[in-house]
Amino acid sequence: MIDTLVDAFSGAGAPFMYAITAALAFGLAILIERLWIFWGQWRIDQGAFLAALSDGKLQEASQINPSHPACRVICAGLGAQNAEAAWNAMGTEAPLVEAEIQQRVPYLATIGNLSTMLGLLGTVYGLIIAFAGLSDTSAVETQTQLNEGIATAMATTAWGLMVGIPALACHSLLESKASRLRALCESAASQVAKQSEA
Repeated sequence: MIDTLVDAFSGAGAPFMYAITAALAFGLAILIERLWIFWGQWRIDQGAFLAALSDGKLQEASQINPSHPACRVICAGLGAQNAEAAWNAMGTEAPLVEAEIQQRVPYLATIGNLSTMLGLLGTVYGLIIAFAGLSDTSAVETQTQLNEGIATAMATTAWGLMVGIPALACHSLLESKASRLRALCESAASQVAKQSEA
C-alpha cells in the first residue's frame, strides 16, 4: 500500500496527493503549537489551584501560572470593590481568554473534512480516467488506462482518509481540553465573585 501511495505522488492524482499533504503539514503545525500551549505553557497544578481558590487565597492562585487563562481571569477580578465590579472586570477579560483557548482549534476539523473531500475528488478524477480508457480501441491501452485510473482513485481516497481521520481525532482531543479550560475559568470566576461579596 505504501508503494501505491508513493507512486501516486508522480501519477495522475499527484495534484490531489500534494494538496492533501499540504493540509497535513498545516494540521501538524497547528497540533504541535496547541499541544505546547495547552500542556506546556498553560500547565498548572489544578489541585493546588482549586485549593487556593477555595481557601480564598486569590492572589496566590493567580500566581500559580500567570499565563494560564484561569489565572488571567482571576487577575482581572482582583481588587474589585464588590461582586458586580468583579464580574464586569472578568467579563471583559473572558472573551479574550476564550478566543486564545479556541485559537486555531477549529482549523483541524476543517483540515479533516477538506482532506477527505480532496481524496473523494481524486477518486472521481481517477474514475473519469478509468472510464475514458474504455473508449480506446487497443486492449492494452484500455487496460493501462483502467489500471491508472483505479490506482489514482484508490490512492487519493486512502491518503485523504489517512490525513482526515487523525485530524478529526486531534480536533476532538483539543476541543475537549479547551472545554475543560473554559470550565476552570468559569469556576475561578465564580470563586472570585464569591470572595468579593464577603
